[in-house]
Amino acid sequence: MKFDLAQHNYTEIAEAGYKFELKLPGTGEGTGVFITVRGDQSKTVKAFGRKKYAEFKLREQQAKRRGKEAEDMTLEEAEELSIESAVIRVLGWEGITEKGKDIPFTKENAERIFKDFSWIKDQVLEEAGQLLNFR
Repeated sequence: MKFDLAQHNYTEIAEAGYKFELKLPGTGEGTGVFITVRGDQSKTVKAFGRKKYAEFKLREQQAKRRGKEAEDMTLEEAEELSIESAVIRVLGWEGITEKGKDIPFTKENAERIFKDFSWIKDQVLEEAGQLLNFR
């Protein structure tokens, strides 16, 4: 038996996405909401990570040129980065409603929901980080 790399190309599989059911925190009860996420190994997520790293390094270099230490990330910046990190991973969702109205997946809707409902954002990041979801 030979090991075929093509069957274990987690970068491609992670890009295609994984659908999971959103669970209520604490109880683990299913919600009927399904979210499809890219994995951490996907090209899109890796490119996002490289872009954010480059931005951080540029900020550091600019501070050094001014003869200062780079400022630590503020709590607000860290929260925003966490939201952006979750949004870049979402390919779509089904079943999210608010006050009886369907909420379609858009970047803006995802940003708002992840800001207001951090437990949803946390599940997106957790599921995207599980390599075994992408096989």
